Amino acid sequence: MIKSIGLLLAGMLAGVALMLVMKNNNPFLDEVKANPKNTTFVPSGTLQYPVKATLYRFKLNKNNMAVYHEWVKWHYDAYNAMIESLERERMYFECVFRDTLNSNDSDEIYWLAINGEGGETSSTSSLAIDKKHIEYMKQILVKGSRTTLKTEFTLLPNFIEESIAKHQASGKK
Repeated sequence: MIKSIGLLLAGMLAGVALMLVMKNNNPFLDEVKANPKNTTFVPSGTLQYPVKATLYRFKLNKNNMAVYHEWVKWHYDAYNAMIESLERERMYFECVFRDTLNSNDSDEIYWLAINGEGGETSSTSSLAIDKKHIEYMKQILVKGSRTTLKTEFTLLPNFIEESIAKHQASGKK
């Protein structure tokens, strides 16, 4: 039950986070229309650096599903350490989904990332938790299977933009 509530809340937050930036009379809409492959949306006004929403799809290595489930459990077990590692990446929200409606043995995951540009990646990190994450990725993902889905639009309520702007203004990444 708690896991279901957690997944529901994660999905709801993902929906809110995907509402990243599409306001009435937004001056960057012309740029988006002119460049439909552009997945970075820069809100007018208060943000110091751009924020983007990206959805990735990865194929899972079917031979390492036990390792995948271990990786998922690790995220729950090491939650606080994971949250601390997001700051250096300028990661505001990260969520992984697995389609289990059609099959309990789905071989794809979807990875939603909401982050500010200019953050570091886990591959440049000296943190033990990031190194462990990279090792898991090598085992559970099929090499070369990453697909970046095209962002059609995003929306961002003022209270979220203001919260991100306040965080950016604090001098944190």
